[in-house]
Amino acid sequence: MDLVQFFGYLRQFNADVVLIGAAVWGLTALLKNTALKKVPKKYITLLPFALGILLYAAFAALTGGFSADALANIVTTGISCGSLATVIHVVYEQFLRKQQTVDVRTACVKAVLAPYAQLSDEDAKAIADAAAQGKEQAETLLQTYCGEEAALVYALLEKTLAGL
Repeated sequence: MDLVQFFGYLRQFNADVVLIGAAVWGLTALLKNTALKKVPKKYITLLPFALGILLYAAFAALTGGFSADALANIVTTGISCGSLATVIHVVYEQFLRKQQTVDVRTACVKAVLAPYAQLSDEDAKAIADAAAQGKEQAETLLQTYCGEEAALVYALLEKTLAGL
């Protein structure tokens, strides 16, 4: 993914999701390097998604969109903010920090699975391809690395890879 494709990816989101996703990315980076340094990486992987839900819920409350009926939409949109933050992190690592360039889908899989295993590019690509083909095949591969948390990790990967 080059920068033009990245900006094309951003066009699928509303401005609120882009701004909150960027805020989630920044807040996640700050927390990872300060207050949450000693927290296991397994939980840090979930941090952007939890922060996305919390920040989007706060945004919805401030703009009058928070209600019991809108709760499912708030959670879904909050997870989208966390997914966007994960993609921003991967793009930042690839372009601005000049790390080894790999496919963005592969890099996203490696980022989400980092707490569970250090994947090779080939293994991460196989998981990304399996996720594109269907849930069962992807969860089978994920069980190798994540064990019983494979279903949760698949849900996060599915959301993160959906727009790429």
